[in-house]
Amino acid sequence: MSFYSSADVSTKYIDPKSFVDGARAVFDLKGHHLAILPNMRLFDNGVFGQAGGVYNELVGPDAIITDIVLYDGRTELTRASNYALFRGFVCQNQDNVKSMSLRSPKTLNRLGYEVSSRTGLGQYMGAGRTSATTRATSEGSYIDLREVLPMLNSLSHIPSDVFQNLRLEVSYNIEQARQILGDVTQTITGMLVPQLSVDMLDDAVIVSKMNKTLGNIQWLEIEHDQVLFPASADFANDGTADQALEQTVNFKLDGFKNKSVERIIQIKEVPTPASYLTGNAVNGFGRYGSSAVYKEKIQCRVNGSNIFPQQGMIGDMERLSYVVDNFGDCFSYPGASQLDLDSGLVVGTSVADGRLRIGNLSYNGWYLGRKVLDLQIVHSRTGLNNTATFRPEISSLNVHYFAEIKKALVLGKNGYNVVYL
Repeated sequence: MSFYSSADVSTKYIDPKSFVDGARAVFDLKGHHLAILPNMRLFDNGVFGQAGGVYNELVGPDAIITDIVLYDGRTELTRASNYALFRGFVCQNQDNVKSMSLRSPKTLNRLGYEVSSRTGLGQYMGAGRTSATTRATSEGSYIDLREVLPMLNSLSHIPSDVFQNLRLEVSYNIEQARQILGDVTQTITGMLVPQLSVDMLDDAVIVSKMNKTLGNIQWLEIEHDQVLFPASADFANDGTADQALEQTVNFKLDGFKNKSVERIIQIKEVPTPASYLTGNAVNGFGRYGSSAVYKEKIQCRVNGSNIFPQQGMIGDMERLSYVVDNFGDCFSYPGASQLDLDSGLVVGTSVADGRLRIGNLSYNGWYLGRKVLDLQIVHSRTGLNNTATFRPEISSLNVHYFAEIKKALVLGKNGYNVVYL
């Protein structure tokens, strides 16, 4: 049943109630007898100071965001933690055409490749929007918050009479080492002042009817856990003695204990941001992708049982197939999810530029679908002698896990509770 038409909806553009340049923006969503629709949009995320500064090719200016949280008073309703790293996965989680035509114009990233008639290589041909010297002229990104705060996808509306102290808090970090721009020495004077766009109904009669239909809701919250994969035994000597030796580590993840887990995505990050640089220039997608390692194997053991048969996920294409089967189309190219390739390089503005993109999108993902009492990951890689600065096959790795966790909002006569299922 429809309670309202488009004529009843008004769009409000909300400035931050509190804004600390480079640190935080807080948006107040208080009101009386309002129905706030869940399609909230956050835009003007970006920096200024550098004329023609090219934003990170994978996440665009969203690299400045660290966390996004929706609160009601002191109650945390939903959160996006370690935002920029997870955003990298979200940005590549659609096919090439949609990346080029839909995602890139909003995020200001550079995904979606076309074949150059000059070089024969696939590269981004869009009108790349950039930073500028002043806040008024610099470009910023657009974020549909339903993509990063899944609770919003489960609500028909957010009634201000139930959530009486609603606010959105966004945390930022605009340090040059965040690899926001393509050169880490480029000037960042400050950030744009973000705005929140909200559709709402301000009609007490209509809102009262809508509130009567509001019941308990369930959603899949994205939660984060992290472990450190140690450097190989002979890392100090460039892995000379580690050549062709398999390194296996068994990790126990307690962040998802006693929670119902659906899908999991794993992201591998070299802890030293400078490793992603050549001089001052960011290589490929930089620190916001997922770094490939050599002969990777993964076995997931939950409540005493293995998820995968035999040795687990082995081989680059098998791992990629698990991601696509469980999460859908992904933007990819030969070499995107493997450590190296001998031939067949097809992307980049040149061969040298294309090689910087090899192994940038090596994600692992799978479906769990059960309540976790004990979760272990057996993770293996094979060492290689490597004297380069960037060598994920032997260096330590921050291994991030983002999991879908079942949560619910339970309404009662005296308010509500947010609970795990």
